[in-house]
Amino acid sequence: MSRRLLLIEPDASGRAMMDRVLAAEGFAVDTAASAAEARPLLDAGQFDLVVCDELAGSRTALEEVRRLRRKYPTVPLIVTGALLSRRVMQELLRLRVADALAKPFTPGELRDAVARAVEQKTAGHAEALEYDVSITDARRAIALGLVRRARAPLARAQAMSPLDSEILALWALLAELDGQDEEADRGYRAALALRDEEACPPPDPHEGLIRVAAYAGARPAPALRPDRAGQPLWLITDPATELRSGAPPPAEGPLVVVTGLGLSTEGPAAAGPGPCTFFRDGDGPRGFAVLAGAMRAEAIAAALAALAAPGTGPLVAAEPTRARLDLARIDALRRTDTR
Repeated sequence: MSRRLLLIEPDASGRAMMDRVLAAEGFAVDTAASAAEARPLLDAGQFDLVVCDELAGSRTALEEVRRLRRKYPTVPLIVTGALLSRRVMQELLRLRVADALAKPFTPGELRDAVARAVEQKTAGHAEALEYDVSITDARRAIALGLVRRARAPLARAQAMSPLDSEILALWALLAELDGQDEEADRGYRAALALRDEEACPPPDPHEGLIRVAAYAGARPAPALRPDRAGQPLWLITDPATELRSGAPPPAEGPLVVVTGLGLSTEGPAAAGPGPCTFFRDGDGPRGFAVLAGAMRAEAIAAALAALAAPGTGPLVAAEPTRARLDLARIDALRRTDTR
């Protein structure tokens, strides 16, 4: 059976030449003049390889290439173009493309690039699986409070993808949980610089920076101080906006902030005993209970019950969180939790 290849090339004459060369190599070639034209083809069929011009119908170099990598990350991609500067080549490395061909290129160079990409496909698939396993292991370890155990799988993932925004955000998160706030700040900013041009799963670097700023000297702690008993509990589901806005009424004076890390415990991590809660405390007016898992009613109630006396204060929340959470249900659940 012929191997399927998708060719995305705006120039009609160049597209025809490449079509002939690749068809002669035994490929069943589908062609498109732009990435927008190619998307229905990618959605409808499975391709062994995509060869795409760096402009691909867009005025901005690599704009469509980035979109293709976000939506079809497992399809090997060769990028061609006349504007392959050093900066563009660095970006292609980060996007993990299979190869890059500077125009003009010969039919032989095209054949060689395609042959290399096909040979690398199986190895690349195995690498992608290893990457996914490593990221999952790191997330699971953090969700269970095993921060040190997250370092080895995260290092394995970074060896495969050094400029991945999710990996940098997770390294920053580990630094944050260890109380290394300056290192966390640098890591989150680096993740943001990469995230602007890719789809980055949580943890959100924006939220990480906001949390680091809000701690204001509060250090990691095994538990909150007993003198925080009865303080209002400020529930936050959108740290990037709610921490900036200040506590809603009727909270006055010292309070305990209960928020999340944007780190889901769905899937393998959910098999553990439940999301871990990390604590921050210090001389300032705020104590922090930070959930490693999603901000769900049951998880929040369990975390508040585990706080013992510091978790007995009234619940307060801004409108965005009130729209997402049932505060009355959380209050009832925490009072019936026997832990």
